[in-house]
Amino acid sequence: MKKRIFIVFILLLFIITLGGCNTKKTALTKEEKIADFNYMYEILKDNYPYFEVNKRLNGGLDWLSNKENYIDAIQSTQNDEEFYKKLQEILSDLNNGHTDMLDKIFYDYAKKAYNMQPKTNEEWLKQLNNPKAVVRYGGMKSASVGFPISSDSETPDNVKTEVIDNGKAAYLSIKMLNTFNIESDMKIIKPFLKSIVSTRAIIIDIRGNGGGDSRYWSDNIVPMLINKTLSNKEYIAYRGGKFTEEFLKSRYETGYEKLQPIENINKENLKNLPAEVMKDFKYYSVSETNIEPKDSIDYTGEIYLLVDGSVFSSSEAFAAFCKGTGFAVLVGERTGGDGIGFDPAVCTLPNSGFVFRFTQEMGMTSDGSCNFESKTEPDIKISAKKNEDLNKDQAVQTVLKLIK
Repeated sequence: MKKRIFIVFILLLFIITLGGCNTKKTALTKEEKIADFNYMYEILKDNYPYFEVNKRLNGGLDWLSNKENYIDAIQSTQNDEEFYKKLQEILSDLNNGHTDMLDKIFYDYAKKAYNMQPKTNEEWLKQLNNPKAVVRYGGMKSASVGFPISSDSETPDNVKTEVIDNGKAAYLSIKMLNTFNIESDMKIIKPFLKSIVSTRAIIIDIRGNGGGDSRYWSDNIVPMLINKTLSNKEYIAYRGGKFTEEFLKSRYETGYEKLQPIENINKENLKNLPAEVMKDFKYYSVSETNIEPKDSIDYTGEIYLLVDGSVFSSSEAFAAFCKGTGFAVLVGERTGGDGIGFDPAVCTLPNSGFVFRFTQEMGMTSDGSCNFESKTEPDIKISAKKNEDLNKDQAVQTVLKLIK
């Protein structure tokens, strides 16, 4: 299940700039900057799964072949702040919302989130607690406008509930699948779901939701609304690099030795398997999600999930689950993808202490389609533009017409 702890894609849309990179150490030399980039480059070259996908989606952009151009750009940076920004620009060429530099707010948020389960997040915490990172981010300043997380890490006003269409339908909107919101949000959501059991339809609106924690929906919302076990099969392919193996060991107490060699994937008969999987990947696993009823309200009405291009990571995992199991009818526009797998790896650069993260596996649906590349297509395609006035919201009104 994708991105269990803190993957918040829309965070990138709210962070303005790095306000400063001053630390107690002296400014980085040109040689230290280049060494840090080379370290990042080698980690990605051996572990990152989407180089070929990036070529297909972005006009043949060959990130690995641009190495010398990136080094030239880094050499022109005048200080640590410019170096950080240049690294962010370089990673942005990979066009993946899980692959970027961590800023001060995200760094602090990640440490707090991963410390909730330190044993299973050991490798993430090892990187984030690297002394170089602690010094660097301890002296970093960051400005934000409209960042949807309060000082206690919760997203304020995260859910909206409403009974609409003269009591025929229920509407539930969720801004983020924030780990720190689960307990407080469920105090709103669960009583609401129990109160609308007789409605004809439930509309769950995750438009604009960039992810967070899959347990938000898999352990809470879905179990309440089903009366039988739902199962979904997905596949995960791994490049086989040494760096990401440590994250597997941290999360699952095993490395690659218990995964299947990639040549065995042929027996799965995946008709949409990307060509590079057999060439560039070494291992794969089968991921089966089974969700059983829990505190079920035995809902018998129809369930609709409103989606758009900002649905990513854990919210994408929800969309993919709905599509794969038929739990809900998807309405809106194609999602942002990258929802199958688990948390991005994080890596502290050895000289600067800056931390970057990256997707460490290729998640595929039951037919072998790469979720990041293909994303999830809605069952009913309609404008997904959100309107606070539900009477003027085209996606909501489309659902109401359907249930009539």
